[in-house]
Amino acid sequence: MPAGAAALGLGLVNAASFSTAHGWWLQIVALAALLALLATPHPRPMARAAITGFVFGLASFCAGVGWLYISMHRYGGLAAPLAAAAVVLLSAYLALFGALALALAQCLAPAGRPGAGATLARIGALAACWMLGELARGWLFTGFPWLSLGYAQVDGPLVKIAAGIGVYGLGGTVVAIAAALATLWRLRNHDAGATLLATGVTGAAAVCLAGFGGSASIEPSGPAVTVRLLQGNVEQGMKFDPQRARRAMNDYTDDVLAGNALLTVLPETAWTTTWRGTPPAVSERLFAHLARSGGFVAIGLPERAPDPAGGAAGMLSNSVVVRGPDGEPVGRYDKRQLVPFGEYIPPAFGWFVRMMNIPLGEFARGADRQPPVRIGGQDFAFDICYEDLFPGLLREQVRGGASVLVNISNIAWFGDSHALGQHLNISRLRAIELGRPMLRATNTGMTASIDASGRVLAALEPVTRGALDIEVRGAAGLTPYVRFGHWPATGIAAFFLLALAARRRREARKS
Repeated sequence: MPAGAAALGLGLVNAASFSTAHGWWLQIVALAALLALLATPHPRPMARAAITGFVFGLASFCAGVGWLYISMHRYGGLAAPLAAAAVVLLSAYLALFGALALALAQCLAPAGRPGAGATLARIGALAACWMLGELARGWLFTGFPWLSLGYAQVDGPLVKIAAGIGVYGLGGTVVAIAAALATLWRLRNHDAGATLLATGVTGAAAVCLAGFGGSASIEPSGPAVTVRLLQGNVEQGMKFDPQRARRAMNDYTDDVLAGNALLTVLPETAWTTTWRGTPPAVSERLFAHLARSGGFVAIGLPERAPDPAGGAAGMLSNSVVVRGPDGEPVGRYDKRQLVPFGEYIPPAFGWFVRMMNIPLGEFARGADRQPPVRIGGQDFAFDICYEDLFPGLLREQVRGGASVLVNISNIAWFGDSHALGQHLNISRLRAIELGRPMLRATNTGMTASIDASGRVLAALEPVTRGALDIEVRGAAGLTPYVRFGHWPATGIAAFFLLALAARRRREARKS
């Protein structure tokens, strides 16, 4: 089979690993096969590594985030060919990071050298380059870290590594193990002793990293708090219709009143207007219930940006407002990490956004520091939709005292697609990485309660209306990742690559 066709098929397998129950091993097999392809002799190894990595990434991203087509075509009104082209172009951009990572690793530690040292150098170069590439993809141009390798490992034995060195460090470890397996296969009949030694060292390092991540002292803390998570199942095509929006307010209010939890959480943009647009009959019913029960309600809605001095005068924020027993706001969170094209318009791309019909298409960015909201002896920190893809953002919340994390989302934009399950696994890994329970209140799914070890304790069926009543206890203690962030893994990777580059220069002088 030609290398390009094989890379395309392996990219599809990698994409499937993110949406398949316990698909962690599929990813490792796909990566091992990809890296075995690159270990064979070739007259232009760097070019082959870049092209093969690009095809692998293009297939993986087109399949893995193909649900973006639904948002642009079905709900944004973009013509089908243009929406499909936009998905392919975005996937091509995202694939560049993996392609460049493989090419750089090939340059620094080329294949074909015998011995344990050379094998370890190649494994380490692949892991370090891929990890730094994913880190760059999650940062450059505000970042799009969806389908970072670690998210497919949430049910696998390696996932504890995330609590030590984060999701990108976990991804680098996955690549190292895949590279070791590829090496074992390619060199099974050549220099077996050195190969086994190198791959054994790789496996031992992975075990030590898992132990480092699992050594965090995370303990339940504080009293249990009753929480009701609402899932409205408002179809996206009807969500901004005035009559349907008013009906959604009444339906959500009915669901709030049907429970008796201390905190009730509504999804992102459950209200499609600011609070001032709430019909008096709805606010009066809510306030009467809160006064009677002594409860709190967190509502996702657009609100006026609070800081005109920051250049957001007249703009709306994508917000969560928490109201207490007296009906007055006791806390607010404004989204900080905005979605390009959906919540802000990147420079020079206004023409593209004007081709679609997306309500609330540009929001103000929230302040960097927003304190958690204390309810029932727990400190609840909110984030909105795909913000939980950015571990550094939520890490700041945990360092700021959060004992429970709450994600509110509306990914009805993507229909009943694999985006729902992918997002759930992202939240699960974030809980492991940060050592905090994660609650999710979503419009169409997945609404769930996740404990600090990433287990889903309860969840609603997607694309249904419902309420999930749970009890949650916060957690105390800091994982190594919360303490140190990406710096240990990034520093080790950068030092390793610099050492390889120095070795290459010395070898070039000798020759």
